[in-house]
Amino acid sequence: MATLGGLDRGRVQVAGEVVAERMSLDTEEQDDELLALASIYEESFTSVQDQETGPMETQDFIRGGELAIHLELPPDFTLLTRHTGENGEVQEQSYVVEHLPAIYLHFTFPATYPSKHPPSFTLSCKWLNRAQLTQLCQQLDRLWAENKGCVVMFTWAQFLKDESLDLLGFTGTLDLDNIKPIRQSAGAANNCVLVAASDIQGDTCGAICYSDVEKKRDSVSDSASVGNGADGGASSSTLSRQNSQSYDSRTIQDIAPKTNMLRLLRDYDEEMRKKVFGTKTFACKVCYMDKLGVNCLEFWPCRHVFCKDCMASYFSVQISEGNIKFLMCPEDKCESEANPKQVQELVSEEMYQRWDEMLLNSTISSLGDMQPCPRYHCQYPATIEEGQGQCPSCKFVFCGICRFGWHGVDPCRLKHSESRKIMEIYINGDESEKQALEGQYGKKYLTVLKEEYLSMNYLEENSKKCPRCNAKIEKIDGCNKMTCQRCSIYFCWLCMCLLNRARPYEHYNDEKSPCFNRLFAGMAEDDDIWDDSDDEMGYLLGD
Repeated sequence: MATLGGLDRGRVQVAGEVVAERMSLDTEEQDDELLALASIYEESFTSVQDQETGPMETQDFIRGGELAIHLELPPDFTLLTRHTGENGEVQEQSYVVEHLPAIYLHFTFPATYPSKHPPSFTLSCKWLNRAQLTQLCQQLDRLWAENKGCVVMFTWAQFLKDESLDLLGFTGTLDLDNIKPIRQSAGAANNCVLVAASDIQGDTCGAICYSDVEKKRDSVSDSASVGNGADGGASSSTLSRQNSQSYDSRTIQDIAPKTNMLRLLRDYDEEMRKKVFGTKTFACKVCYMDKLGVNCLEFWPCRHVFCKDCMASYFSVQISEGNIKFLMCPEDKCESEANPKQVQELVSEEMYQRWDEMLLNSTISSLGDMQPCPRYHCQYPATIEEGQGQCPSCKFVFCGICRFGWHGVDPCRLKHSESRKIMEIYINGDESEKQALEGQYGKKYLTVLKEEYLSMNYLEENSKKCPRCNAKIEKIDGCNKMTCQRCSIYFCWLCMCLLNRARPYEHYNDEKSPCFNRLFAGMAEDDDIWDDSDDEMGYLLGD
């Protein structure tokens, strides 16, 4: 018996050594994979290592990170949306983009990855709804099943980058009306958190949910996924955005309900175009020298590029000779013109003021009322007729009084920077001045604005300081997961605590958190999604 007991102890010791060796190999492969991801994706990848709580001798590190997957769009990729006009007819709005916000893959490695279990992950995106993200999650699960026992993060990242659009059926158009987020009631919220794969039965790359309702819903979803496995995954009709039972608990549409999706994606595309343009090299057709985009000027809509040095000399000569009305693109037979912002950037202040005055006097005398386009990147002169203006360069239609998007017979709206001045006139002015303002902006709107103006704590109620760099931030719209534009950290708008870089949404999914299930708490129900103003969902205020 003693001999048999000794053999049993030997087998246990050998088995323990095998397990320890395998875990050591897993840890080594995890570290190598994180290094490879950092080398390949550079700024698009953030590595995170969190130390688990517990006794010192049992503490370990959870390895993981965040991958920002930027897709390469096909040529002339178009955003499409619809709204009902003043005459009741459905009108389409479209915009061609070259860039869309990234798909974010947040992941953590369990101790037994990749030998036994897959990474735990969540997928978040602004322009994909949860049904579409669910299809991507199912494909990631299938890729793990095909590569079980091997590192899989690069395979996942390449699939999301190269094959996501094909899988979801996006060829040349993204219909924004089909991806608008839906506000969930508190009783139907998806209360889930990531857990280590060793705590999950089987090889699911998943999350666990706390409520019994969610567990039943997830079981229904899993059954649906298995049923659709024969034909390669659930179809878009099965994953209806109205049927929350089919949503994968690892999916997050990182956008608030009633967000103007076209404006958000258009502004992102314009910002990325400027960023990409500044890093490219262009050959100037005047001096024939290669220069970086930051030192070049691009005409619109022809997109001909010349260096700023040559264009500064060209503009100066044209203005000095009195050719002030049209500063044309030097390309032969091209009729594109420089906008005022481009002229101001390249010539002296004195010469710009001269050009601006001559242009204004010449234009007003011949065309009547005129204003620059409200869009910051354009600023092209536009004629105002019967209170409405349309920029001839970017085709933006706006109100000539409030300079917001054209609103028809509805009252004008005020920007925050103008509201205080208007309120001083409205409160202290005579009856005729009040009636004039009420006729322009509406009495109901001015009454609400007056209540805000009279509040002594207006700024304190509408701005908070970043918990890291103390930059003042005003939140206009969006969810409560905030990003500081100065130091780029994530924080919660409700409790102002810093959020985990790799798993920022756990703060709202943890039952012990003070902000549990409050990702969209405080959102207004009556936001105007067709307001085409330049206000941001959240921005830095002056120190």
